[in-house]
Amino acid sequence: MHTITAAATRTTAWRWPVILLGISGLRLDRGTRYRPARLLLFVLTAALYYLLTPVLTTPAVATAYAATVWLLYYGGLSLTLGGPGRTALIARFGEDRAYALYEVALGVLFMNQGFAQAVVIYAYGDSLPAAVPSWAAYAAGAALMAVGTFYKLWAARTAGLDTYYCRDMFMGRPIGDASELVVAGPYRHLRNPMYGAGNLHAYGWALWSHSLEGLAVAAAFQLGIYLFYHLCERPFIERAYVRK
Repeated sequence: MHTITAAATRTTAWRWPVILLGISGLRLDRGTRYRPARLLLFVLTAALYYLLTPVLTTPAVATAYAATVWLLYYGGLSLTLGGPGRTALIARFGEDRAYALYEVALGVLFMNQGFAQAVVIYAYGDSLPAAVPSWAAYAAGAALMAVGTFYKLWAARTAGLDTYYCRDMFMGRPIGDASELVVAGPYRHLRNPMYGAGNLHAYGWALWSHSLEGLAVAAAFQLGIYLFYHLCERPFIERAYVRK
């Protein structure tokens, strides 16, 4: 998501809490029809996480859970947006309903992505080499969490939550005014701030928790999103926006 349309820069007026909830898996900016169902699913999923935390934070289960989420998230997203998944959904339900279903499913995966990294960090805390001073891990971790969270929110606000949820890719065409591509906000000086600097918070959390395995999982999830970008998203951008 390193490029955005002119319409996105004009219409992005989300409040920061709405953006934060949106990138966490709960969209409150999309009408009212599906809002109660989204909110209920979000609350029930969060409650389930809480109840299962004692099990999920054991090292073996945390590792298996993170691997499963990685496969479901990046594999499912690639098959849906880069394969026959979206066309099958649209043929079955129509564009609007199909996108609503996809959007809810993707929101659940967003939640699981964050929680999977959290349980690995918790399960493998205090595993950094003893040579790394605690003060350095805390300082670097706090800085990375602050920078990463700032860039993730800034990029999501600039591009819009529809872009964050890959709505144009799901529809198979540019949404809104696609007459030109513009660079704004963090995209003015970073090609892909959402996937790059926006993921620094995961490394920061791992450092703060002194988790070597947490750093590895953060890297694995960032690698996954870049694979998705190069294999699915970038070809779509070049086809739909760049090539006239």
